[in-house]
Amino acid sequence: MSESKNIDKILVSQHIKDLLKNLNLPEKVYIFDTTLRDGEQTPGISFTLQEKIQIATQLNKLGVDIIEAGMPIVSEGDYLACKEISKLGLDAEIIGLARINREDIDKVIECDMDAIHVFIATSELHMKEKLKMTPEQVLSAITTEIEYAKEHFGKKIEFSAEDATRSDLDFLIKANKMAIEAGATRINIPDTVGTVVPRVYSYIIQKNIEQFPKGVRVSVHCHNDFGLATANTLAGVEMGASQVQTTVLGIGERTGNAAMEEVVMSLYALYGISTNIKYKYLYETSKLVEKLSGLEIPVNFPMVGTNAFKHESGIHAHAVIENPRTYEPLTPELIGINRKDTLTDILEQSIEVGKHTGGHSLGAKLESFGIIVNDVQFNEIRNRVKKIGDKGKKITDMDLYEIAISVIGEVPNEEQTIKLEELSVICGKNVTPSATIRLKVKTNNDWAEKVAADIGVGPVDASYNALAKVWEQFGYGKLFLSEYHLDAITGGTDALGRVKVKLEDMFGNYINARAVNPDIVMSSIQAMINGMNLYLMKFRKK
Repeated sequence: MSESKNIDKILVSQHIKDLLKNLNLPEKVYIFDTTLRDGEQTPGISFTLQEKIQIATQLNKLGVDIIEAGMPIVSEGDYLACKEISKLGLDAEIIGLARINREDIDKVIECDMDAIHVFIATSELHMKEKLKMTPEQVLSAITTEIEYAKEHFGKKIEFSAEDATRSDLDFLIKANKMAIEAGATRINIPDTVGTVVPRVYSYIIQKNIEQFPKGVRVSVHCHNDFGLATANTLAGVEMGASQVQTTVLGIGERTGNAAMEEVVMSLYALYGISTNIKYKYLYETSKLVEKLSGLEIPVNFPMVGTNAFKHESGIHAHAVIENPRTYEPLTPELIGINRKDTLTDILEQSIEVGKHTGGHSLGAKLESFGIIVNDVQFNEIRNRVKKIGDKGKKITDMDLYEIAISVIGEVPNEEQTIKLEELSVICGKNVTPSATIRLKVKTNNDWAEKVAADIGVGPVDASYNALAKVWEQFGYGKLFLSEYHLDAITGGTDALGRVKVKLEDMFGNYINARAVNPDIVMSSIQAMINGMNLYLMKFRKK
């Protein structure tokens, strides 16, 4: 259960408390997390299987009720992730997404998941322009396919009318009622393109709930195109919706979804509504998704941004010293932030990790970071630590953390298309920087060696130009290096270089990738190769 249901956590007047009592608030709200499905649809994000397993495990630790592991029909990677996450034995319900389509539904059934989430569009725009179906055909498909899912799946079924908020309200209610009659036990009402205001959304939720039998759980799923995702989500809860669909940090299509951090803490502090979330793990969950996604949490992000509990104004700072509640609606400790002991502070401490470190010590250290790895990744992390240690470099916690995150973020060996075999760079005063790169490239399950050389304005530029020559042989068009960031993880000339890159194609598709290495040229090229492998894994079918 939640850690508190006390509305007095936020200091409000009796008038406000009375107003809240007059709302149709549910006693409890279930948290449906779609970070692994809708969240991964964020441009530039592509989680590996092990990253998805790690995120799912962390969400389970956080107390999320339902984890949408993916859409099995989309790709082999999504199918495998859904299947593997279903085997983890988590307390959370594992659900898979499927269109109102026989093949999609069968894929979810094959993955042996706890529940199925089916959807079809109900707005006139989508039915006419995308589905090429009449309203009658859509209603018929809802009945036929949900009945099929009920007969062959026999577990929980959730139905979503895509683009619900731009649908004719009477038709939307009719579609939802037909879904219930066919076997759906939960109804999700999504604001698919974020084009509704809170008062209108609450009205739509209210009118649907009035028509549904008791016992049907109503869910809300809101996008943030106008910055209203959290406001709309809470408006739905005020009308009786007892399930919210969110993503960690609000990641998702276009401008994203309702952010879990904002929604769950609003339910707790502003409404006094019970959830199963263990708030003390909220910050570490947000930081994990930040690292694995390659995105950076904005400093002003609610709850978990670095400025969330900082005060610059002298008046504010003085008052906070006397009593933090004067200018802080919540204490940072509630969500797992210790003012004097942040994650960054912990990771900057030096530890005894190096080439002689034993497996148990290394495993314990990774576990203390909340990092979960498989045997292959563990061995790779250990090998990299030893190689760096052989060069006389002291490994700090921050170094180890970045090495581990880098390894986890790489495409597994069996799914890689490009592997670096050798890189030679020549540069110096009055010498034009040049690079020769030797790669192994996989085509039709066979590996071939490719060699290319080029020049540039510096060693990194020359190396990338050589790499780009090999890429162009794939026939996928050019891949541009649109962003490049280099950071020294710790101080000193022997610091590991952390490189983050953004690779973008001519259609606007892009991927974020990273790598760490004491050699910044190697770190740069490895980040680019990681990005190319991720790009091929995500966009090759497109």
